[in-house]
Amino acid sequence: MLDHLETLVSFDTRNGSGDEMICVRYLEETLNGFAPDQLHVAQVPRSRGKTDSGYVLAIWGKPETLLNVHIDTVPSGAGWTADPLDLQREADRVVGLGTSDIKGAAACILAALETVAPKNVAVLFSGDEEHGSEIMPAVIASDRLDGVKRAIVCEPTSCRVGRAHRGMLAISAGFSGPGGHSSLADVTARPLLDAARLAAKIGEYADAYLNFGAAPFKGLCVNIGEIESDGAYNVIPTQAKLWLSLRPPPGDDVGKREADIYALAGQAALDTIVAFEPFATKDMSKFADIFGETEIVDLPYWTEAAMLSQAGVNAVVYGPGNLEQAHKPNEYVEIEQLEVAAQRYAIALQGS
Repeated sequence: MLDHLETLVSFDTRNGSGDEMICVRYLEETLNGFAPDQLHVAQVPRSRGKTDSGYVLAIWGKPETLLNVHIDTVPSGAGWTADPLDLQREADRVVGLGTSDIKGAAACILAALETVAPKNVAVLFSGDEEHGSEIMPAVIASDRLDGVKRAIVCEPTSCRVGRAHRGMLAISAGFSGPGGHSSLADVTARPLLDAARLAAKIGEYADAYLNFGAAPFKGLCVNIGEIESDGAYNVIPTQAKLWLSLRPPPGDDVGKREADIYALAGQAALDTIVAFEPFATKDMSKFADIFGETEIVDLPYWTEAAMLSQAGVNAVVYGPGNLEQAHKPNEYVEIEQLEVAAQRYAIALQGS
């Protein structure tokens, strides 16, 4: 299992700068060694200037169960004490980029495939989850998941079963004007001030919904992430852009939230970056044969389980790794959690 993880970590799949297709091709070769009845590989173009990503889907029999792991990671950033792509093995944990989120789960599945005979199951390794999630919709649109009734989407849950999480809506709003000397600010369009005023409106909108929804998902989690411009204290900017996000709770309508923000924004140049629905498992009882009495939790982050759920698949979120270790320097996963997850994945691979 750790040998698999060491190889997977060595692939640079940092979203936006790495090469996810190299990892896809490696996983194609590896999965082929387990004699699937079908093996599908696709390279998928991405928007916003990003390089292509893709997926590999292995199928044994007539799959009713799907195991999914995303292969991309976030950028490694500063603060690492060793090469983030070089797995460091310690007594009770392993350190490396993606060990917790979520290449550890991929290694668990590959190790489990060495110990059981997969039956009526599919394994999907897919890219571009960390920044855009443009690959999963391509998988769903391919109809290659037809017949799948339940899915385990692998994310760091500390080997607990995730049953619900918020949606995700991210929008940018642009403002422009002729610019000029600040002494003319009273009679000149002020893009940065317009952006700030919109931010205040959105803040008031958020405050009105602080008690909306049910615990632990109360409120909309509205965030004003950034306001940028090309101005200075004595220069009226020609351009300003506001970046914001909302995380609607399960059961809420992301499309309505998007329409509300657009109405508040008036004449701003708007761009919806992502609009992802919330998630809730349709029927937890259908996973009892895999997870037994494993603790069930609500999750604070978005996952692609929401996309599978929208497509009609009963899904849960489960994987080794702690959220507090993901997306930070010296990311690690405990070996004990890898062992527990591998056992659960082995059960799932053998079918219902």
